[in-house]
Amino acid sequence: MYADLSWSVNYLSENPNPAVENASVILFENGLPVDTLSHVSEGHYAGDFVGRYAQSYHVAVTLPENGDLPYGTWESSPEAMGRCNPFDSIYSAFVPRAPFVREGYYVYAHWTEIAGSGDYYRARLWRNDTLENAPFNIQVFDDGFLDGRSNNDVDLPAIEVAGPDEIGVTYTIEIASIPLGLYSYLQLLREQTLQVGGLFDPPPAPIIGNIFRQGQPEDYALGYFYASARRQASITITE
Repeated sequence: MYADLSWSVNYLSENPNPAVENASVILFENGLPVDTLSHVSEGHYAGDFVGRYAQSYHVAVTLPENGDLPYGTWESSPEAMGRCNPFDSIYSAFVPRAPFVREGYYVYAHWTEIAGSGDYYRARLWRNDTLENAPFNIQVFDDGFLDGRSNNDVDLPAIEVAGPDEIGVTYTIEIASIPLGLYSYLQLLREQTLQVGGLFDPPPAPIIGNIFRQGQPEDYALGYFYASARRQASITITE
């Protein structure tokens, strides 16, 4: 379990967000404290607690008084941990040139969604040790047309992870359960960060997460805290 804390900066500022290094961060399970996260470095806090499916989690972050900076306690809204199956397999294959297809090595994965509607997921991808984290890489999906089905090249096509790429490159794919609130939050975040200022772009607006000052829900912090079941699979492209 971890949390990353930083101060916000002016929208036009070119400086990085300063890290918050003096906070108290407490994790709650079903309303009861279960772990105190320790500051590791540069605003990154980590704990040893491992969450459980269907249990509810939230954090309380307390900032001491420090000059003109905000202080007090902020809490996240409770979020239940969802479920997520592990990958069935991951592999690479050479694909010859074809109409609308570039020749080269591609990475594919087989994965089966858990039966029962109402699940939400986020997919992330690493090339070697680098997370692909541009706005267009924010990928979330639900099980509306996938409930209980398998991307196994029999029921549904395999998941195309990446490609074409060269031999020796390692890819890691992650699918993680997320709550409905984060699903909506990330969709809005992706939509707004991909705007190009065109006439048909929706007007920018604050994206409100689930973290608020204790007892004052209108005083919110930027960000989102949630519990997630994360599943990963890795492969290095070979001949």
